Amino acid sequence: MKVILLTDVPKIGNRYDVKELKDGFAQNALIAKGLAVLATKSELAKIENRKKETDQKKALGNRLFEEILSKVNDKEIIIKAKANDKGHLFKSVGPKDVIKAVEETTGYLLEEKSITMENIKEIGEHQIKISNNEHKGQFGVIVSPS
Repeated sequence: MKVILLTDVPKIGNRYDVKELKDGFAQNALIAKGLAVLATKSELAKIENRKKETDQKKALGNRLFEEILSKVNDKEIIIKAKANDKGHLFKSVGPKDVIKAVEETTGYLLEEKSITMENIKEIGEHQIKISNNEHKGQFGVIVSPS
């Protein structure tokens, strides 16, 4: 029996794969649990449309990421924070603070999961790494005393 997997199934296949499986297993383990559907012409056409939509969304996300990265690299992003005389911050600067500063400076909103950084605890210039599934980049942030 040919089925289309609706989700990733370990040891069977990935989402939208068309698999030839034994009838009992396909009916009882996959179709009954909503993990797969019978591979008919109409279902195959629906899956192709979903794949195209997913690819288009991914391409749009990549273009937006590249645009955000270029805008962030062009701007000087400054975060004001309270610090002592030695330059140590009273409260560390985290991803949410960076997101807010980027949004105020460029108008773009980054997702918190796209930022990889340690909390900033001192005044100065720091590099922030950002990534989406396929692209990676970094930009500078200046933490100055308020």
